[in-house]
Amino acid sequence: MPFPSRPLCSDDLSHGLWRAPLDEALKQPYIQANPQRRIWALLFDVDRELAALSWEDAHLPPPTWTAMNPKNGHAHLAYMLKAPVAKSDAARLKPLRLLARIQHAMTHALGADRGYTGLITKTPTYEGWRTAIWRPTPYDLDELRDWLPDDLPMPQRIKKTEALGIGRNVFLFESLASWSYRNRRHYNRFAAWFKACFVHAEKINTFQTPLPHNEVKATVKSVATWTWRNFDVAASDARFSALQTHRSGLASAQRQAQKFDRQAQLLLMGD
Repeated sequence: MPFPSRPLCSDDLSHGLWRAPLDEALKQPYIQANPQRRIWALLFDVDRELAALSWEDAHLPPPTWTAMNPKNGHAHLAYMLKAPVAKSDAARLKPLRLLARIQHAMTHALGADRGYTGLITKTPTYEGWRTAIWRPTPYDLDELRDWLPDDLPMPQRIKKTEALGIGRNVFLFESLASWSYRNRRHYNRFAAWFKACFVHAEKINTFQTPLPHNEVKATVKSVATWTWRNFDVAASDARFSALQTHRSGLASAQRQAQKFDRQAQLLLMGD
């Protein structure tokens, strides 16, 4: 289980979180499973009796492990991945999109908590939980997708109002990138450009459960840097000028047509 070397952990979530060496953190009931910028495990929080078996009821693939609270039957389900998926890499947005779609579909099928961000999970090695290992072999993304039932909806694009977990990262990434393509031409200093991107990202980050500051900043850094290095301002200015000329021509033609229509109406009235 590739936990961070100094993960966040807690003995009581109401008392807050702290970082500790991995061997100490694994003794606590709650632990950070994924590092800050990568996803090694898809995590789900199911709050009902016999939640550790909810994947069977939903006809989903077996999780890597489940950690269940024996007092109420509530559980966390974890699906380990063969390779981590970056949260803020402009060059690898495709696997993040696929992972978000998979998470969206499985959350719906499991009836899992939509507000659960996956930052902290029940520690599978903690003696107070009832842990079961269902499939030790990690999943490849395509394999995990192929395991899902054919009738399970996996939307190509996730609406902001429906974005949960990783879907928030994808929505922020795509929205900020779209904005950056339209506005890069207005900036000639990177510091000002980065600040503008960050301000716009904060406006986007109004999800029901907003992304933490460090994830927003990492996404801004990736988008701002990639756009700054790869966006041809001169070509953009030329395209913008051509578009404005085209729009101006259309407006002029429309005004001319309206003028002709009025003249024709006056002639008809004169007859």
